Amino acid sequence: MMRHFVWFVLFRPEGLFTRLRAYDLFRWALALQILRWESTALTTMVTLYHEKSDMLLPVPFGIDPQAYRFFEIFAYGPYGLLIITIIAYVIQVHGAPFALQTPLTMRRAWTLLGFCFFGPWLPSLCVDSFLIMLGFGGPEVIIPWHVTIVAAESLFTAAGLRTIHGIPIRRALGLGALTGFLFLILAGLVIR
Repeated sequence: MMRHFVWFVLFRPEGLFTRLRAYDLFRWALALQILRWESTALTTMVTLYHEKSDMLLPVPFGIDPQAYRFFEIFAYGPYGLLIITIIAYVIQVHGAPFALQTPLTMRRAWTLLGFCFFGPWLPSLCVDSFLIMLGFGGPEVIIPWHVTIVAAESLFTAAGLRTIHGIPIRRALGLGALTGFLFLILAGLVIR
């Protein structure tokens, strides 16, 4: 089941988008996002804490970096869901007027993001853990790698907006880029 899902998301997204147009898969999207954020917290974030890896960005307010890393393990999941919710709202507001096929509701925007921000992340979890174990978990490696993953997630989102909702290609690409930009900004506010 999971193998087929990953195949659809990474290599045949139009098949996934056809299903998203026809069915309400919000519960699946929510489950996948909970899995994404909690798995990262329990693997990557715990490893970063134990390895005392360099921070990707400076810790604010002079907080002890190790204490901040420990806090991140618990805050990562809820904050990740908040990030996806904020992005879904922005996409729904700015995309709904241009949806020519299926109406773009908040629920549909969240569902699309839930799937599009899960597929490229899945291999990222494995690579992150591998890089950290090899001692390459510093900003010079992780930042370019994660920006690449966010770019893939943004392109999938644009393709989904175009395929599912009929949003014109230029607007869909702009909204896809906006998802990536918002993700990086919102993640950078708290995640180090």
